[in-house]
Amino acid sequence: MTNSQGFKQIAALSIIVLLGLFLAYSLSAFLTSFLSAIIFYVMLKPLMRILVVKYKWRKTTANIIVLLISFITILIPFWGLYQLLYSKVMFAIEHTSDIMIAVQDFDQMLFSKTGIRILSDEGITKIQNTVAAVVPNLLGKTAGLLGDIAMMYFILFFLLDNMGKNEITLKRIIPLDKDRVQPFANELESMVYSNVLGAPVLAIVQGITASIGFFIFGLNEPLFWGIICGFMSFIPVVGTAIVWIPAGIYLLLNGASWQGVGLLVFGVLVITNVDNAVRLVMQKKFSDVHPIVTILGVIVGVNLFGFPGLIFGPLVISYFLIMLRLYSEEYSNANS
Repeated sequence: MTNSQGFKQIAALSIIVLLGLFLAYSLSAFLTSFLSAIIFYVMLKPLMRILVVKYKWRKTTANIIVLLISFITILIPFWGLYQLLYSKVMFAIEHTSDIMIAVQDFDQMLFSKTGIRILSDEGITKIQNTVAAVVPNLLGKTAGLLGDIAMMYFILFFLLDNMGKNEITLKRIIPLDKDRVQPFANELESMVYSNVLGAPVLAIVQGITASIGFFIFGLNEPLFWGIICGFMSFIPVVGTAIVWIPAGIYLLLNGASWQGVGLLVFGVLVITNVDNAVRLVMQKKFSDVHPIVTILGVIVGVNLFGFPGLIFGPLVISYFLIMLRLYSEEYSNANS
């Protein structure tokens, strides 16, 4: 390659990178919708292929049916859970003063029994100010969520309509040999199935198990707190302990000694072991992702991408490790 050709190649690559960064910045508002559409595309592609290839349906008809199925079986249940949590949060906001009085009473009782104070007057004021600012933010998030879902389905329709062509186009434009591209596709599929199918199964099992424990040991609204436990199971390492440990302590401090001890023991022996057992089964079934990759990926991903970051955060780290391995194989072989 001559110096002139090398300069042209570098200039072309620089223009591509700059245009790519400009497009990414300009379309950043739609990033969540785009990433969510990719997740749904990976999940729904097998069903789409069955309808089109095996049963010879027209692609447009199959596309519409698949989208309707996803809406009924996935989005409606999640929307129902979201509305349940939203109603609880709004109820708490509307009764902030009553809740703060209860919190102050709890703080005073804790101080009288243990000598520990968890809230100062300044802390209480800060909490009240924060709650006052949450209401318009929640309303805006709900409207934004509906917009993200609509945009996601718009993108998803065209992804499914071009099923097969998407993969061919990516393999053509990615600057790697075709056999080198396959590990990236495999990692995306395994990560999606592990987190989108495996994680909800874990959340459901955890939610049911925790609800049973909360009911047995007399915690108010056991089903609601079980649902919260299910959501907390998405958080690596700490997970459901964020809910059942404070719940057990709350029962202890309110004089329900055996119930509090029982709930804490139930959490350690049952909820935690159910979590470990189901995670082990899910990893063997879908994707054996190292816990460090999951933890760091979730921290990075949720901060950057929102909810899709539960998948794309660990995926970015996995892709980075794959690129390191491919680079090492390529250049170690070239230099040997």
